[in-house]
Amino acid sequence: MAALILAEISSTFEASMAFVALPALSIHFANPIGASWTITAFFVVSAGTAALFSRLGDIYGRRRLLILVLLIAASGSLLSALSETLTGVIAGRTLQGATGAVLPLCLGLMRENLPPSKLSFNIGIMGGVVGVSAGLAFLLAGYLLDHVEWHGLFLCSFAIAIAGAATVSLVVPRSKPAPDSRRLDIWGGILFVPAISSLMLALTLGRGGWIQWQVLTTFIAGLLLLIFWARHEWRHRNPLIDIRLFADRRICLANLVFASAAIGPMLYPQVILSLAQQPVLTGVGLGLSATAAGMLKQPGTLMGFIAGPLGGRIAERWGSRQAILLGAGTLALGWIPPLLEMNSFGVLLGTVCMQSFGMVVLYGAVSNQIVEAAPLLRTSEALGLAQTTRSTFTAIGSQIIAAALAYSTVTAGESSNAAYPSSSAYTMAFVFLLCASTAAFIAAWLLPRSGPIPTEPVAPALRPNEQMTVES
Repeated sequence: MAALILAEISSTFEASMAFVALPALSIHFANPIGASWTITAFFVVSAGTAALFSRLGDIYGRRRLLILVLLIAASGSLLSALSETLTGVIAGRTLQGATGAVLPLCLGLMRENLPPSKLSFNIGIMGGVVGVSAGLAFLLAGYLLDHVEWHGLFLCSFAIAIAGAATVSLVVPRSKPAPDSRRLDIWGGILFVPAISSLMLALTLGRGGWIQWQVLTTFIAGLLLLIFWARHEWRHRNPLIDIRLFADRRICLANLVFASAAIGPMLYPQVILSLAQQPVLTGVGLGLSATAAGMLKQPGTLMGFIAGPLGGRIAERWGSRQAILLGAGTLALGWIPPLLEMNSFGVLLGTVCMQSFGMVVLYGAVSNQIVEAAPLLRTSEALGLAQTTRSTFTAIGSQIIAAALAYSTVTAGESSNAAYPSSSAYTMAFVFLLCASTAAFIAAWLLPRSGPIPTEPVAPALRPNEQMTVES
């Protein structure tokens, strides 16, 4: 668990660090739009490779693929650290995006090596690690940026990734993948990455306006390619990424919970931090500095120490469905206070704590639900698909929230030309977040009660005239 936690910390740090480094990179290269691609490239690649690398881990060994992914990320960190051009930094961040597969591979290794009696609790622990390490990554990145400049961020991420790869190779037992005599579905892997990446890229480019030929062309091309890929995988006898997994009600509804959370409450900092920093003269907001607003998020980060083990224990004793209901219910209730009073520091602090608590519980519980439902030989693949679902709907949600905050604007006095969201714009954003959280709760309510996690490999159903050997 210590080795897998270190691997996940590496993934979380690389996902979070660029948000802190973005202002410094924009100034250093005098190119704010270009610098934003250090974030865009990472998440586009992360969404495209999460399910693919996870499935390859199921086939060739999750430990082997986890080490490979960490080494790819380390090489990307080193490339960015040594680069003196923005192109080189972006290229390094592109390689770092491979860490999108780290969590699915870690959870697959946990199912492979831990006894069933400890699995649910430890998956909850991993959910807490995701929440806590994300908050602490912002603090560490800020400290490094103030004392070592931006190169130090990438050297630190390089060191963490190398340490993670070394620890996994020394501590985690070798995986024992089941040999499969059927022909590997190469096209399933080749088509999936550009299809998802094109959709993610179009959603990112759409922030500058959807009525642009680059955005529309990229979106339509990605959608058509995704449809073609889905048709190919549905008809293939041995699909690399089996979309038929979604025919299982538990996996389908778990992904719906993830999608509802990703499109709304996972993006709560986009609204809360904006409201906290908005000048008081606008009639809404607290007027906090960026540093003070960042500290507002830290008590919520500490909730991960409580929520992770608690969610895991609930899933262990009463099933994943009950833990998901707790997480989704907490998210929904958390948006009611700011709807009633949005100019109170105490209310915003309470909202941050409730959202952090609910999200950590939800993250671990949904992962538990998918682990329970997925065939053992496709565990990481199913979790990788969930990661792709989360990334895609997060991109969609950020567009919706940005549009809601731009719906109505005010200025900070007659002498100011800067436009800020009005109270009605924030109300619209909070209503959307409440609706998304409620949708997650409804999807969780429709889940069947959890069954025991299978411990023995189960061979997928074979079609007539099909031969397969499985080594237990």
